Amino acid sequence: MFLENMERLIYIYGPVGVFLVSFLGNVIPYSTIPYLIFIVHYGATFSEPLSIIEIAILGGVGAALGKVIVLLIGTATRKIIPETAKKSMKLFIKLAGKSVFIAILAFAATPLPDDILYIPLGAMGYSPFKFFIATTIGKTIITYVALLFGEIIRYLVGESSIEVSIVAIIATLALMLLIVKVNWELMIDEIVSKGWKKFI
Repeated sequence: MFLENMERLIYIYGPVGVFLVSFLGNVIPYSTIPYLIFIVHYGATFSEPLSIIEIAILGGVGAALGKVIVLLIGTATRKIIPETAKKSMKLFIKLAGKSVFIAILAFAATPLPDDILYIPLGAMGYSPFKFFIATTIGKTIITYVALLFGEIIRYLVGESSIEVSIVAIIATLALMLLIVKVNWELMIDEIVSKGWKKFI
């Protein structure tokens, strides 16, 4: 019922619905709401590049705001953390520097279980502003990919919603298989430890 209502939000409110669904799909810690599937179906009805970019940005901002709430939940746990632990956490963020921002962006732009990183970062007192910028970029990327994915399906099979849905499901299963096969955590560890240039 909840998922059906989320899908209705997109088709009733359009781009604003994408924003709301993206927010709701990311605001609950450790949730696995497949909100991008709804965006894929919605994106399959569009062909204008500017419309797709607009929706991607709205989806990215909505998802990022949801994740800011998750970060703030982590921040709330600081009250029960000993002062010595807080100092160690601040030192870690200083030492990690730009790598933390890159890690946040990478987690947001991939299907990684990002709350595993975000809640501890909240407890460490990471800047909500920097966090919002990183997650907005990352979530916009993954939303744009989802919309582009839908546009490719529309181009391949035409306007039939039934055919689009069938191909979308098959392609999503194939994408999920790829996600399972790739060791994303190892990849992020390599990026954080070596940097993007050496990783590439």
